[in-house]
Amino acid sequence: MKRSNFSWQLVLGVLCGVLAGASVAAGQEVRIKELANVRGVRSNQLMGIGLVVGLNKTGDSVSSISTSKAAAAMLQRMGLKVTDKQVTGGNAALVMVTVELPAFARNGDRLDARVSTLGDAKSLAGGVLMSTALKANDGQVYGMAQGSVVIGQASGSGVQVQTVAVAPSAFTVEREFAPVVDRDGVITISLKKPDFTTNRRVVEAINKHFKGFYALSKDIHGIEIQIPEPYQGRTVDFIAELEALRVAVDQRAVVVINERTGTVVMGGDVVISPVTISHGELSISVGGDGGSGRKKGNSLMNFGGSSVSKLVEGMNAMGMKPVDLVGVMQALQSAGALQGELRFM
Repeated sequence: MKRSNFSWQLVLGVLCGVLAGASVAAGQEVRIKELANVRGVRSNQLMGIGLVVGLNKTGDSVSSISTSKAAAAMLQRMGLKVTDKQVTGGNAALVMVTVELPAFARNGDRLDARVSTLGDAKSLAGGVLMSTALKANDGQVYGMAQGSVVIGQASGSGVQVQTVAVAPSAFTVEREFAPVVDRDGVITISLKKPDFTTNRRVVEAINKHFKGFYALSKDIHGIEIQIPEPYQGRTVDFIAELEALRVAVDQRAVVVINERTGTVVMGGDVVISPVTISHGELSISVGGDGGSGRKKGNSLMNFGGSSVSKLVEGMNAMGMKPVDLVGVMQALQSAGALQGELRFM
């Protein structure tokens, strides 16, 4: 088998799998938990500037003024009278420490911290992050981070990027983060992929399950839900039951093309209007009254059907290369024959 034919067979196999899966997914019901987020239940980004010490001559150089000042300030807080000019370089590094604080984090919870160099340090391997206060955008300190820094293996050997590391369980929550979910007996959910049809189906499923008019669409994205009387004061139980409801998701007809590799992925809802395609010495007709098609030399005429799978089948029978499909799809869209959205990677 030639290389070009093998590539086309491979892409065809992927497409057939995608088409089959998409046709199933189009009628498949998905939990609301996968479709929407409860507004207010989100994480917060924390950050702070700290100092990693104990480096084996891989830290910031003497020319890094900020690192020297930070090291001197830390020593002064511990009772040592030193100036930034008295601090030697190479053993410490100025770093940015970040933590993603989850919703409902409690005092004393331990989280991993991410550490990234700010100066000219070559590696953070083997270092220790000194006590660093981390703040949110509101300016409040939500916890402290301190602990050993790990880059891949403990020694950092074999790792290409050694200026970004993790301090496992180094962050301790000091201020609790409890977002407000229930506002006067009303919660709001937001669709992860806004869609009018899916939005309406979610509202109908909620009202049907709880036997009342509790859900109301505010826009394509958000849905407000009045907590039923039996669930008042039991918001957690209500949201758990709400998330378990299943809804049939509506999908857009989309064709995704990677021009560099010639890979094409199409949804099962993509159809093609009756059209005749001529590409080089090849010719194919989609739609009309053709049945299974008939082959004449290098051309295949009157290939029946208007689905993408029929077009793919016709192109495969004619031995077209994957990259040819890119040009064909672009031409179909320009002609208005492709009933779907064309996206390029």
